Amino acid sequence: MRWLLVMGFDRAANFGLDFRDELTAMGHEVRTFAYRRNNVLYKNKGTKAPYQRLILRRLERQCLEFRPAIVLVLKGGPIDGALIQRVKRKIDTLFLNVFPDNPLWMIPFEHIEPYDLFFTKERYALRQLQLAGLGNLYYLPLYCVPAYHHPVDLTGEERRRLDGIVALVGRAYPWRERFVRELAHYPLRLWGPGWQRVRDPRVRALVAGRAVWSADKLTIYSGARLSLNPHHPMNDIVGVNIRTFELAAAGACQVVDLKDDLSTLFKPGEEVVAYRDLAELRRQLDHYLARPDEARAIGENARRRALAEHTLRHRLDEILLAVEERFGKRR
Repeated sequence: MRWLLVMGFDRAANFGLDFRDELTAMGHEVRTFAYRRNNVLYKNKGTKAPYQRLILRRLERQCLEFRPAIVLVLKGGPIDGALIQRVKRKIDTLFLNVFPDNPLWMIPFEHIEPYDLFFTKERYALRQLQLAGLGNLYYLPLYCVPAYHHPVDLTGEERRRLDGIVALVGRAYPWRERFVRELAHYPLRLWGPGWQRVRDPRVRALVAGRAVWSADKLTIYSGARLSLNPHHPMNDIVGVNIRTFELAAAGACQVVDLKDDLSTLFKPGEEVVAYRDLAELRRQLDHYLARPDEARAIGENARRRALAEHTLRHRLDEILLAVEERFGKRR
């Protein structure tokens, strides 16, 4: 089957490239198209809109030349209904969207309905959009990629540097800075964009480094005693973020706020450490920092569950099944 994969452009992240590689391994013919590119015209407010129109015209031409059975858009806020309708009038193709964030505030509403299927990890958004009459919605949690997310062997120096710490790998936000301040007396260390600019000296003292990717991130996940995963309060309402699956696949003992969907994906107390409020979070940190064997066992359980149920291959199988059920045949 021919797939045209429409994705953003980010050299540091694998989102998009992982779909390409997995679909190719499954025997599909895949081409990619970047709708957001590292271009000065995209970054300039005065030229961004006309540049995006140019990109959409190029995308339309590629659809007509390649004639894919499925156009799979990953996030793709600029992809509008007019483009989808023009292409579908000319070729027999399905437009699918896999949206990794909260679509209620991260994509124009009118850009959702034109898709044949719109996959969201956020059940709250799905219900609200269904209440508005949309019938093209499908719940699809995020995933891990075993080739990218796995435990790694540590050097002696890395083990000494990371042993016994609580790691938080993620971007600095004002709410997250306030959250971290409440935990400043724990052996907490922070990696990610923006932490070096925070003003509070208690928080700055916890900063271990800038943004980390790939092997550096896996080293932290493998070496830390515990890994914090506080969800974004606007992006993750009842669903869980992709870090939930990445940490699990890496065998990390994950300490995560208890979203409604979490217990359907991982077992709190056995595969993740969950908390509902700061008091419970402190109790959990105290418990597992003092019991490294229990923390290690939770990480190992999480990895087994992630590989058994939550890989990208599992999600692509769900997408293909949804296409078959909705449109009557496997494309």
